[in-house]
Order: sequence, then C-alpha cells, then structure tokens
Amino acid sequence: MAAQTFSPQIGTAMAFSSLALLYSLMLIGVYVTSSHQGLTCPDWPLCPNGLSFPAEKFFFEQLHRLVGAITAGFIIATAVYSRSVEQVRKTAILAAILVSIQVGIGALVVYSQLNPFLVAAHLSTGIALFAMTLMTFLATFRMRNLGK
Repeated sequence: MAAQTFSPQIGTAMAFSSLALLYSLMLIGVYVTSSHQGLTCPDWPLCPNGLSFPAEKFFFEQLHRLVGAITAGFIIATAVYSRSVEQVRKTAILAAILVSIQVGIGALVVYSQLNPFLVAAHLSTGIALFAMTLMTFLATFRMRNLGK
C-alpha cells in the first residue's frame, strides 16, 4: 500500500474502533477479575461449550475472550493499514506486537490459575497497549484534521 492511498478518515475510524473495543475489553476484564470469574472457563481459548452461546456461568469470561479476539483483529488490521504512514507506523506496529503478547499472557494467566505475577503482567501490558492504541488514534486524528 503506497502512502498516497492511506486515507486519514479510514485510519482514524479504524484506530478509534480499536481504541473503543480495547476500552470495552478492559472494562469487561476488570469485571471478570473483580467478580472472581477469572477461572470459570478452565481451558483456553474456549470455554467448555465451545463456540456456542455461553452458559450463564461462563458468559463474562467467554465475552472477554471473544471481545479480545475481535479487538486484536482490529488492532492488527489498523497496523497493517497504517504501515506505510510514518506518523502512525511506530505506534500502530507496537500496538500490534503488544496485542499479540497480551493474548499469550492471557493464556498463561488461565493455565497458571491466576498467578498474581502474570495477572499483573496482563494488566500492565493492557495499559501499554491502550497507550499505543490511543497514540495511534491521536496521530490519525491529527492527520485527518490537517488534511494530510
């Protein structure tokens, strides 16, 4: 994709969608943690009911994983779309790398049965991911407003 084919409007929409999904995912994650539902699904990546509609006891944990997968897809798609634009490339690619790491840490959290160090690493990585996604959005928004 050549730099001249990048649309700041599309880039901003993709980055904002990623940011909104990520914020929602973090809120769901906080709810799962604070309500002690972190191990309601003992396996990863799916709950015992697979891809079917989750049973009530698995709902929020499965919702967290589903929204996580969708969010990861949006963040990676934003990075791919933005890779040729210097003002956006670094933060978008860092976000894509961090979301990949975040998924792996999430799996380790489940397999370790909520090891506190891994739970803290999952939260810390999520905050860094939010920062990179926010910076990506701000860069695309600035480009859109400047007409570049």
